[in-house]
Amino acid sequence: MAKGLGTKKEHILYAEAIAYHTETASTGQKEEGKMVSIKRIISKAQSPISNNQGFYLALILLFCLSIIPIQYKGCSRLRAGFEMFGDVYILCAVISMFPTHVRRSSKYVIYGFLYVIGLADMITYQVMGVPLIPNVVQTWLQTNWNEATEALRTQLSAGLLLTPVALFLVLPLVVYLTKRKLFIHRKLIYSLLLLSFASIAYGIPNKLYLYEVYTRVSDDDMQDRITAESLTHEYLPIYRLGLSVKETCRFSTMREHLFKNVKSTQVDSCSFESPIIVLIIGESYNRHHSSLYDYTLPTTPRQQRRHQEGSLYRFDDVITSYNLTFKSFQNMLTLYNYDSKGPWYDYPVIPAIFKKAGYEVMFFSNQHTLDKTSAISDFTEDMFMNNPGINSYMFDLRNAKSHTYDMDLVNDYLTMADTTARKPQLVVFHFLGIHLDFKQRYPEDEKVFKPSDYAQRNDLNQEEKMIVADYDNAILYNDTVVDSIINVFSPKDAIVIYVPDHGELVYDGVHELGRNLNRQREYILPQFDIPFWVFCSDSYKKHHPHICKQIEASTNRPFMTDDLPHLLLYLGGIRVKAYQRERNLIDEEFNSNRSRRIWGEINYDSIKAA
Repeated sequence: MAKGLGTKKEHILYAEAIAYHTETASTGQKEEGKMVSIKRIISKAQSPISNNQGFYLALILLFCLSIIPIQYKGCSRLRAGFEMFGDVYILCAVISMFPTHVRRSSKYVIYGFLYVIGLADMITYQVMGVPLIPNVVQTWLQTNWNEATEALRTQLSAGLLLTPVALFLVLPLVVYLTKRKLFIHRKLIYSLLLLSFASIAYGIPNKLYLYEVYTRVSDDDMQDRITAESLTHEYLPIYRLGLSVKETCRFSTMREHLFKNVKSTQVDSCSFESPIIVLIIGESYNRHHSSLYDYTLPTTPRQQRRHQEGSLYRFDDVITSYNLTFKSFQNMLTLYNYDSKGPWYDYPVIPAIFKKAGYEVMFFSNQHTLDKTSAISDFTEDMFMNNPGINSYMFDLRNAKSHTYDMDLVNDYLTMADTTARKPQLVVFHFLGIHLDFKQRYPEDEKVFKPSDYAQRNDLNQEEKMIVADYDNAILYNDTVVDSIINVFSPKDAIVIYVPDHGELVYDGVHELGRNLNRQREYILPQFDIPFWVFCSDSYKKHHPHICKQIEASTNRPFMTDDLPHLLLYLGGIRVKAYQRERNLIDEEFNSNRSRRIWGEINYDSIKAA
């Protein structure tokens, strides 16, 4: 019995041992299976790099060179270089999906395409100071073959070989000579894999932004998105080219609509109430730096004198609708405003209306000329002002070339215009004004203010004081130029209006220079508060006393420049269907309670009162 029991216990222990070993083996197999699965996933994930090592490294070198031109936007090359690794990985992963027999040729085609775009981008950057942005591409499209070859012969020189262009030129040779020797160690591949995944995650907001810009953003607000400060930049030439293609399509649509618009301009009647209307459009003029508006330094003595004499009417509460030139222009020179439905280019254009009504319309600009050798300016402004077909329906006379200083625009008028003509005139002067770089906006012998004049500004260092002095000197020179224009027209039955496109941050309240989209009060006031005044000659006062009384009674009204067209139409005695009395600054029915929404959305008066 004892022996039998012992045998039974042995059997039980043996069975338990077998079960234990079986369970252990099963668990081991499961763990081993999991390890195999993980290894397979890792192997699959790293295959785009390991199977395309030469192509991967060639792309890295190409893209490293391609991020050099992003400096023009102030974008971090480090950030761009980090996000670049994700782009290279994704491209290699896509190519890995191609059939084996087309994979090799696809690499050559894709790399060649990216290389040509990158080289063109780099040459453009070295020659013109900007990469393949929409302005450049559109300029190329508007240039004929002869002009293009002339420009290339002029700009391309041996000096380019001393720039990063030389690195681009030798890159294909480097890749060819090393393609069979390139090898990435397995441990480095795993590191690159982790770097690529981190890069992809980091770049998701950027890619979503680009997708929105390329596909979803409407024509009407495309330029806002491009100009707006964001965390996103088109840091590779292929992205900049994509943006340029999108903008070119948008440009084509706008141009077609605008051409049809100006061609079909309708005018109900015109009494030519004001024989000569002069509109001076300034640039980047911060009202708080004008002594006409109580600035501490005498930056506008001539305007002050005329104001004291009673011939110049100063308006105290005028703002621009945008701190972007092209948007401000659209609103000041068309009957479009933020309450309008549809795109701006479908609304009547002021110069076209005046020309259709019978005025001789002249445009003397120091920024937009029909001379194609002038500097590149804003994409939309060039279409608006410089398209030959559209231009013919808006202007009778224009200056052919821009100048270093705005005073030369006065000489253009005196030499080009028939100053004895009796035909009613709308004369538009568009200044380079006080655009950065400030010290370039006035002659050296016109310099009056210096850093020592700002000794009380303890918030500024010496260099910043010099910048403010240059800005104030540019305003003082601007005062000289506008006074010269007044002198030309003061003997005539003329009315002169001065309005800049927008203001500028010049270390006022905040330690910032230029313009931005910050919505805080201290940023908005310097950028949106602008000077606005009207000069009436003695002859004009004599023949139009009712208008002068209306002007004098309106100087304290709150006004935004997107309603300027209605004032101009009234002064010209022009009647069109889109004219609204409540938008005419000097009309007794003017709506002083209108919500002044800057950028088309933010209530300026609420921010100012805060």
